[in-house]
Amino acid sequence: MKRIKLSLLAAMAVLSFTSCTHDDAPNVGGDPGVGSSADVLLVKKFKTAPVFDGDIDEIWSTARPLLSAATVTAAGNKTVTLNKSSNGNLALEPSDLFDPYKGESYKYSLRGGHDGEYLYLLLEYEDEADSMDRESFYFDPATSTWKQENKYANHKNDKFYEDKFGFMFPIKVNGAYPAGFKDGTCTITCHSGLTGTAAGTKSTRHYMKNAGELADLWHWKRNRNVLSQSVDDGYVTTDANAGISTANGRKSDDGIKMYDDSPVFTDAVTGMKGPKWVKKGQSNYFWITDAELASGVAKLVKGVAVNGVLTLSDNSTIDPNTDLASYAKGFGKKRFPSVTVNPGAADFRSDTQVRAKHIGSGWQIEIKRKLNSGDPKDAVFVVGEEIPFGMAIFNNSAIAHGMSNFKTMKIE
Repeated sequence: MKRIKLSLLAAMAVLSFTSCTHDDAPNVGGDPGVGSSADVLLVKKFKTAPVFDGDIDEIWSTARPLLSAATVTAAGNKTVTLNKSSNGNLALEPSDLFDPYKGESYKYSLRGGHDGEYLYLLLEYEDEADSMDRESFYFDPATSTWKQENKYANHKNDKFYEDKFGFMFPIKVNGAYPAGFKDGTCTITCHSGLTGTAAGTKSTRHYMKNAGELADLWHWKRNRNVLSQSVDDGYVTTDANAGISTANGRKSDDGIKMYDDSPVFTDAVTGMKGPKWVKKGQSNYFWITDAELASGVAKLVKGVAVNGVLTLSDNSTIDPNTDLASYAKGFGKKRFPSVTVNPGAADFRSDTQVRAKHIGSGWQIEIKRKLNSGDPKDAVFVVGEEIPFGMAIFNNSAIAHGMSNFKTMKIE
């Protein structure tokens, strides 16, 4: 496979969608031969489209990169708790939800091209770890209960989530983009200081301000999209509850959901809670596939005893009290995953395809979607036109993200 000559770093071998055993690095410094831009992504027609496999073909060396960084800034002080583990005690959580990540900045390179039918993007960004340990279940021997790692980090050593990225593009409705999107990009959809917040609910939500306006939202989730190899394609629209915390203008495109992230089982007899699915005896795994459940490799949980013992669908049991270290908070190698995953389908929710590889010190990601998907809730990329966009990088985070807004894609 031919590769781009890196100006500062040697070319490297990669493994498909897994962490490398050696310290490779993404090329976020560009190539002097084609120049670069800090805010304009130039998308020209390829002579030959790249092979869509997550490797970097030589043809990518002809594409001028957009070089920038996604930086985590303050989100503002919150007035309610978000993690269940806090039990309403606000002192256990940071005053600003983004505090454990604040100041982090992720350099990235973004290249683009098209073949007349498909848009291709190559995103490379810095990230030292391939984060997969997402809200795993651990056993608390002090209370004999199963709990999950926090969704929202309370401090820098409390990060238990998956890596993600997001792109947002405006959608033309009746020939017009959403008001303000050209200058505000993602920021016009983000509304803070909403009223009516209660424990577990956020005071910031995404929705469009004006009736009829739409934005296309590509949201890639490292664990949950591992089999679909796509973004979780959605859109942002208006919401009748604008101004209050129950508002939610984020919607999914039509199609099959690629994951189940409702992982809690409640025993109807004991009232105890625990994981919904497990792979007995296995270690260091962070998702279960629907195929594993169907074949019996993974089991459903059907009972949780008052001492934490799990009864599985084959009537076997798991007693965490006999191996506390393996089920310990933070480091237990047999902690249970919080998601099941499936391949999705050939539908609008999965039509923005992704081939992602963690190469040791960062992510190397190819993205492919039709210039015009045919879905009225998708952005259309028109040759000869420009389209504004914003992007975000989530480094082992559910919500705190590095933002990189006010960008423009110029398609030639």
